[in-house]
Amino acid sequence: MTLMMLVLGTASWATAGVTSIVLNSDPGDYIGGGQTMVFVETDGTFVAQNSGNGSSVHVSFNTPTYSHWWYLDFAAPDLLPLVVGPYEGAVRYPFQGAGQPGLSVTGDGRGCNTVTGRFDVRELVLGAGNEVVSFRATFEQHCEGFAPALRGEVRYNAAVPLQLTAPSAVTALENQLLSFNVSGLVIGGGHVTLTASNLPLGASFIDRGDNTGTFSWTPLSSQAGTYLVRIQGTAGALVETAYVRITVMLTPPPNDEIENAIPVTGLPFTHTQNTTTATMAPDDPFCYGTMASVWFTYTPISGGRVEINTVGSNYGTTLSAYTGTRGNLSQLACNYNGSESRIRFDATPGVTYFIMAGSPSWSAPGLLTLNVVSAPPPLTMQLTFDPFSVVDASSGTVIVKGTTTCSAPSFVFVNGSIRQQHAGVELLGYFGAFVPCDGVTPWEVPVSYLTGQTFNGRASALFVAGNADVVASASAYDPIEGTYIFRNATAHIKLRGGR
Repeated sequence: MTLMMLVLGTASWATAGVTSIVLNSDPGDYIGGGQTMVFVETDGTFVAQNSGNGSSVHVSFNTPTYSHWWYLDFAAPDLLPLVVGPYEGAVRYPFQGAGQPGLSVTGDGRGCNTVTGRFDVRELVLGAGNEVVSFRATFEQHCEGFAPALRGEVRYNAAVPLQLTAPSAVTALENQLLSFNVSGLVIGGGHVTLTASNLPLGASFIDRGDNTGTFSWTPLSSQAGTYLVRIQGTAGALVETAYVRITVMLTPPPNDEIENAIPVTGLPFTHTQNTTTATMAPDDPFCYGTMASVWFTYTPISGGRVEINTVGSNYGTTLSAYTGTRGNLSQLACNYNGSESRIRFDATPGVTYFIMAGSPSWSAPGLLTLNVVSAPPPLTMQLTFDPFSVVDASSGTVIVKGTTTCSAPSFVFVNGSIRQQHAGVELLGYFGAFVPCDGVTPWEVPVSYLTGQTFNGRASALFVAGNADVVASASAYDPIEGTYIFRNATAHIKLRGGR
């Protein structure tokens, strides 16, 4: 059986005046879901109250975000005062019958219709009114009368005669030594024997004989996951237990953190690596929702335009560049284009640029190829008109002709107007077109008359052969730079009849 443990916070397990909840759920238990859960004071808010007449105690706990909340109730039978000692044959509180103690442990949205079980009050001090000064109880609850049980212990400001101090949660990396110490203390003095159970394969625990013990483990490459270690302290009749959750993480790439960024040693530069175990640092900059990242640095000896791309990678990559220091980075460029993301910028000699290759939430990291090369100049675009365009003599239809010139493939949107003076009337039309531009690209576009400009039948308000003036603007998007280029053009052209 694999136990899952949720430990919120990293406070020591036991100190004087202990407040905590431990829940050990059997497989098949509905309330605990087969998990072991531990909550201590640093995890959230504990509240304890008695019924006013001292016949029952209620303890509640919730995390600050209410992601976990638990309610525990313990009641003596027949409204008698609750006292220290065992209570057998408990049923669901507050529906117990004559002579029956009451018990109810619910939480995280789960509860029982019926309960059977038992509990043992080990410490109870009540104050005035509903005040609970201190309380400690162990319990065993069977939901709906089924065999799987939820066992545990609740402590509220309890005076624990045998105290265990151990980390509640630790994190380890594969192939790296993990070690932590455990200590026991008997109030009033005495020897504590320390043992550990549920040890991961290859782990060891040594009782040093001086009320301390040491856990040691070097997880192997195949042992990533979550483990629950049970620490037990014994001093005569006193027995206490602490739990330590160990999370073993896959070893991240060497350049997982910005401080260990791989330097770009010269141009051209290519680096290939597996990023499946990369992680996201809390202060990683935002670029298309980066989830896992690796880092590179580039400090050019001489200036020039540089291109960085991930062509050859097998997953969707984000790519961005920064100057500054960790926690105070200024973004120069950010791009996402599947497995072929690309950024370009002008690099200054002696300036260190940080390059982050990441993955968005919709693409798991994989095999990354990072290429750094000298970049071509930024996209340029020019707009010109042909000196001669066409007008149909019978219909007045005008075709304006021109040329766009782009230094790299792009789409250009051309939008403009044409004016002509004829027979004392100013004629006005407009035109617009998307032009796929790659190198020198000729284009032609029909002109539309403005509404209300024509007359019934053939009239002088139609364009005719002769001189005309055109004005236009054009915009082209540079997908690599992530910017638009705008150009304006005017020309005095001649309209010729026919096509």
